[in-house]
Amino acid sequence: MQKIFFSFFIALAFSAKAQTVYYAAAKSGISLRETPNTNAKLVDKIPYGGKVSSLIDTFPPSVIITEGFKGTWWKVEYNNKQGYVSSSYLLPVPPPKAGIKTLKDYFAQSSPTLGDRLVIKKSDASLNEMGESTLTKQFFTNGMEWHETQAYESGSELYVLPDFSVEQCFLLLRILNQYPDLIGEKDAFPVKKTSTKNTEGEKIIDIEREDNDSKSPVKKIKITSTKGVVTEFEIFSLDQQAVIFYSSGV
Repeated sequence: MQKIFFSFFIALAFSAKAQTVYYAAAKSGISLRETPNTNAKLVDKIPYGGKVSSLIDTFPPSVIITEGFKGTWWKVEYNNKQGYVSSSYLLPVPPPKAGIKTLKDYFAQSSPTLGDRLVIKKSDASLNEMGESTLTKQFFTNGMEWHETQAYESGSELYVLPDFSVEQCFLLLRILNQYPDLIGEKDAFPVKKTSTKNTEGEKIIDIEREDNDSKSPVKKIKITSTKGVVTEFEIFSLDQQAVIFYSSGV
């Protein structure tokens, strides 16, 4: 009886992502290979934005690390062909189209809005314009949302991305190039704390993992920059979603 139950559990684990749709998010395309190996025969090249159906994971998971991204080999179907791809370059929604350069525009591409924008204004008359702030929120039918705060000589942005991981958010920001001083188009995914200094200031990248070891997944990236203005930037996981936060001020 135990063997039957174990077999059922394994079958359930294999089918957990059956026919789940993902999209290629590498500008140069991603390789569909015959077996889960970078040296395996190339079955096809999936172009940027190409849609694949995820069939099963390799079991036990076969890890592949590229550009700092720690992914696994997934068995997928593309254009009626089956093979294996690295999960690191797949997104749960289509990647940004040409001309899309900001997260707000990307959200608008990904989903219809849920109602009008919510605008909340606050003012402290004793501080004149220094006491004024405006919070704007926009919600989307797929669960995405963005919040934007504007105040005297400071501002912040917060974005919520359901079903995204920290690594997928980093990949998305590389594509958008919205914050080039923080995450460049060719930057590797950070795996340890780094600090860079120059005449303009300092940039510190810190990471937090799920467990206290170097092999567990990254659950938070924090970037602090003091070049000109003080900038704080975070990507972190929150339940079944990821959050991107950006703030700057003097």
